[in-house]
Amino acid sequence: MGDGKQTAGKTARPGGEPSAGPVAAAGAGGVNTADLENAAERALTAFCWWRTDLPQEVCEAYWRDVHGIMFARAPGLWQCRQLRLAANRPDLWPRVGGISFDAPDEAQPQGLPHGLFLSGTDLAAFSADPLARETIPRDARNFLGRIGAQLSPPGGGRTLVDRVNDPAMQGPPPVPTFVLCFVPGGGVVSDEAFHRYLAEHVARPWSEHPDVMRLRVEPLPPYERSAMGSPGVERRWPTDETYLGWIELAVRTEGVVGDLLSGVAIDELAEQVGAVHTYPVREVYTIISAGRPTEVGLRGYPAVQTIMAAGADGQRDEAVLELLFGDAVHGLDQLGPRA
Repeated sequence: MGDGKQTAGKTARPGGEPSAGPVAAAGAGGVNTADLENAAERALTAFCWWRTDLPQEVCEAYWRDVHGIMFARAPGLWQCRQLRLAANRPDLWPRVGGISFDAPDEAQPQGLPHGLFLSGTDLAAFSADPLARETIPRDARNFLGRIGAQLSPPGGGRTLVDRVNDPAMQGPPPVPTFVLCFVPGGGVVSDEAFHRYLAEHVARPWSEHPDVMRLRVEPLPPYERSAMGSPGVERRWPTDETYLGWIELAVRTEGVVGDLLSGVAIDELAEQVGAVHTYPVREVYTIISAGRPTEVGLRGYPAVQTIMAAGADGQRDEAVLELLFGDAVHGLDQLGPRA
């Protein structure tokens, strides 16, 4: 649409799912997903547990189509994705002395929202906006029973490889995808040392495996420095095993996961890592990509599906979206120059 920076491209993923993303032309213009993500200086990760008094499908639909679209109207975000998680899969790993791959049921999050900001200035613009500061946190109680939000160190997160190259993914990933969460081991001398180990001795060699399709590593601060609490939503972590980093891993087949340990020094791994929890990513919904809301972020996923099924291409024109959603369509463009 237009100059390639507009809200959505008019392409569909296999199965008719909307590819509803901004800069659908970004890939065509030579900018890949890893480059887009690595342009960001700051990253926000939140671990989410649904309310137990509501059906899971209600919580997930509310998260994407009610709560999620509010982020598309807040300033400052470069990327905003929702990852729906399945139960931990310890069976994917061989046995390693000193490392646990099991996670108690109560400790396993069901959702992981991940936001990227190009700069500290953009993060500040987001944080200061009344929608992000007040409305979004108050709304979280409508579907969340517990949340833990953590802001990564500046420049800490990095996408090392992305052969999937879909910057506005909507729906089930095309290949097996996992969120690997790391609990530090007894040999960790500092948070910074653990972050370096995870990035240099785990993430980097894994990213060079020919069957790894996507890998992003995200360091996390200690949980006591968590951010973005929501009124009425529990913030205490369910167990004593909190995460000091996570890796988003996409592979050609599930069997690749266990093979990755052959590329690291097991004794050192067991010193640095006390536990690895492996959550399959069932679905990904992209609310903002490359600084602009996706159609899913503006309208919600069911509306986009319906528009595509009806062939109502006029509903996807930039002029129509501007009339309906105003400045929200332009995302970061409306903020002007950024430091």
